[in-house]
Amino acid sequence: MPFRSILTAALQSAGLMIAGFLVPVVGQISLLIAPVPIILIMVREGKLPGMLAVGLATAIIAVLAGGQAVFVVIFLSFGFMAMGLADGLRWRWKPENAILIGGMLTLVALVVVLAPFLSQTGKGPVAVAEEYLRTSIAEAQQLYTQLGLTDVAQMMAQVTDTVVYYLVRLLPGIILTTTLLQAACCYGMARAFILRKDPAATILSEPSLATWHAPDSWVWGLIITLGLVALPDVTIRFIGMNLALVFLLVYSVQGISLVEFTLRKAKVGTIWRSLILTIIVALPVIVPVIALGVVDIWADFRKVRTPTQNP
Repeated sequence: MPFRSILTAALQSAGLMIAGFLVPVVGQISLLIAPVPIILIMVREGKLPGMLAVGLATAIIAVLAGGQAVFVVIFLSFGFMAMGLADGLRWRWKPENAILIGGMLTLVALVVVLAPFLSQTGKGPVAVAEEYLRTSIAEAQQLYTQLGLTDVAQMMAQVTDTVVYYLVRLLPGIILTTTLLQAACCYGMARAFILRKDPAATILSEPSLATWHAPDSWVWGLIITLGLVALPDVTIRFIGMNLALVFLLVYSVQGISLVEFTLRKAKVGTIWRSLILTIIVALPVIVPVIALGVVDIWADFRKVRTPTQNP
């Protein structure tokens, strides 16, 4: 049993997770890639060492977080994501299939854990989500104040009831898109690390992010969902908003693939490419990248489509 690798992966993943909750901005990037060390050990050493690393990291987080269940639940869901992505890399699944399975495993784990809690509260999911969100904001504000990060604490205090109202009703789309986007980032980074160490690895035959593009017909899904957002019915409007978030994710990835293509063409190293892409995902820079992904449907900047695929 590779105990040293297990300990290293557990410490790295737990450290990234903890930094994600304590360090503003940069911490969000570290939280995004927290499953990567677990994915790497599962691919290199097998599923059992990987699950042991998940268990050890979870114990570390539970101790450092003072037994707060939310941190443990989130990290355990990351462990399921890592398992799905590692299987996808080992068995050479199509990237989109591995990412979808890794992301859905995370959501299933969260639902299984949270369902009994919701049934005991006697409240609807919306009411529970609003109450939890307000409590989390208050706790985060208190934590940042104790850490001396008064600017961040004041920013948290400015979250109004209107913001909470919209966040809760957009929560299904937000959770789904962020989970799948995190899975995509972790998949790409883990794949890059593996190929950097072993260029002859079997996953080398998988298509590169730099050449990926969504089917051009998917843009109609984006147009229709944005049309739903413009309708007067509130329920339909929120359905449209949630669906639009999913399509925005698709074109985020397409825009990111264009950036990856440009960075590869400029011969930027793997580590730097991964860092740049992670920063783009974590910061508002992602907005123009989404627009770039949509424009690529017609512009075909990389010339990756055949003549019959061009709109």
